[in-house]
Amino acid sequence: MSNDGTARGPRREYERVADALRHEIEGGDIAAGAQLPTHAELVDRFDVSRATVQKAIKTLEGKGYVESAQGKGVFARDWRKSAVAARANGTATSTVEAGSIELDDAIAEAFEAEHVTIDAYCLTAESLNAAVVQQVKRIIRGDIRPSSIHLRLLLPRTDVRLAVPRNVEDPDDERPMARLDSLSAAHIRALRNLENLAGQGAVPEVKVEVRLVPVTPLHKLYLINGDLALDGMYVVTDNVINVDDATIKIHDVLGVGAKLYPQPRERVELSQEWFDSLWTRLAKPA
Repeated sequence: MSNDGTARGPRREYERVADALRHEIEGGDIAAGAQLPTHAELVDRFDVSRATVQKAIKTLEGKGYVESAQGKGVFARDWRKSAVAARANGTATSTVEAGSIELDDAIAEAFEAEHVTIDAYCLTAESLNAAVVQQVKRIIRGDIRPSSIHLRLLLPRTDVRLAVPRNVEDPDDERPMARLDSLSAAHIRALRNLENLAGQGAVPEVKVEVRLVPVTPLHKLYLINGDLALDGMYVVTDNVINVDDATIKIHDVLGVGAKLYPQPRERVELSQEWFDSLWTRLAKPA
């Protein structure tokens, strides 16, 4: 749920800059071949040091998003072709961390298919929503044109007592759960807007289903197009939040930025069976 931390501490500044630029490239705000703002402009925009900007650019270069031309500047690359080449050379996973995969990359590839199916089990759907938004932009621009999109979202019920989020000093405090409910509701609304694509004629068939299950997710699972299962662990941490004009410390979990790892192919079917068992037996429509 927390979006500004990692298991090793606060997200580093160069990662924040790199992630922001990557989203703009993937979403088409910075087109392939277009020049990125100068280092000085990025320093002003993100309020960071020049060294931080340089490290962010290096990170994007390593992932195939940009390339530097001596004396001319930094230019966006066709990140989709770069990703395909990385997979073909067996280097795609090494650009992230020890075999982990970026959800944005996996969702972008999934939307290249004619029929897109995503089953997601998570806490708030914040990461999924951010990834899908980029693909909606591509659809609207006409870059991709799937025939159908089917999304099933499995989230925890907020009317039951969950292990997290919880006030460290007062476990009975209901405000952390109310905040979780508000966050989840916002991301559910955004994802349900996918169905507008069908009404606009951009995608012939779009279906978004949301169900709630009375358990605390301690890991997240994404089942994508029937052949990829990404699994990530939620790391329990402490987070300081503001609610009702008060600052409180809560037990929270790391969601955005959590590392996702592809399951072996033989476990994809088992993970799908696990998801379906919760969906059909324990979950209720939102």
